[in-house]
Amino acid sequence: MPSLLENKLVARIVLWVLLLVRGFLNIANKVLSFDYRNNKKYIFLSITIAYAAMIFYLSSRSDIQIPTHIFKVPLMYAIQDFLEGAGIYFVTDLVEYAYLHKDKVAHMFLYFGLGIFLHMTFRHSDNPVMSKYAAPFAFIVGILYGISDEIHQTYVPGRTGSVDDVFANGLGLLLAQIILLSLILWGLQERRKRKNEKESTD
Repeated sequence: MPSLLENKLVARIVLWVLLLVRGFLNIANKVLSFDYRNNKKYIFLSITIAYAAMIFYLSSRSDIQIPTHIFKVPLMYAIQDFLEGAGIYFVTDLVEYAYLHKDKVAHMFLYFGLGIFLHMTFRHSDNPVMSKYAAPFAFIVGILYGISDEIHQTYVPGRTGSVDDVFANGLGLLLAQIILLSLILWGLQERRKRKNEKESTD
């Protein structure tokens, strides 16, 4: 016969398991019932803040090393020989520049991502001015963050601030805005085209 203490312990474990299951079900219900369409501004704002925090964390590390082994894979040499044989030297020149300036390329790609998230955050803002001019707002805020990040790096042992890094950040931000605006314009043209086709068939 199990003792009274053993019964109490089993009952308590069962109760905790049931409470845990109920908690998970409540979380799942909130996730499933969350109105993503009407809360995009909060979603993009959260992603942007998390992404900016990741950049801040990377800038706080003095032991960051950019992997270069990918450039030494035999396939890369084969691609280089093929491109040079075809007379497409500008691609190999770009790859060589990227290899020699790996940190600048890393900055450009990091801020390209930040530029996309900033743009989407401003585009879904309740402020009509910010929403309309999402691209310039994203670029300005991204540049200011990049400058503050370079200042922050001057206080990290083994890291230094650089105007060239700010330029690379700006290039990444600018490319993000150009690509997003191009996609938006293309989408508007396609929508107008489909509308015209629908009207002509009617």
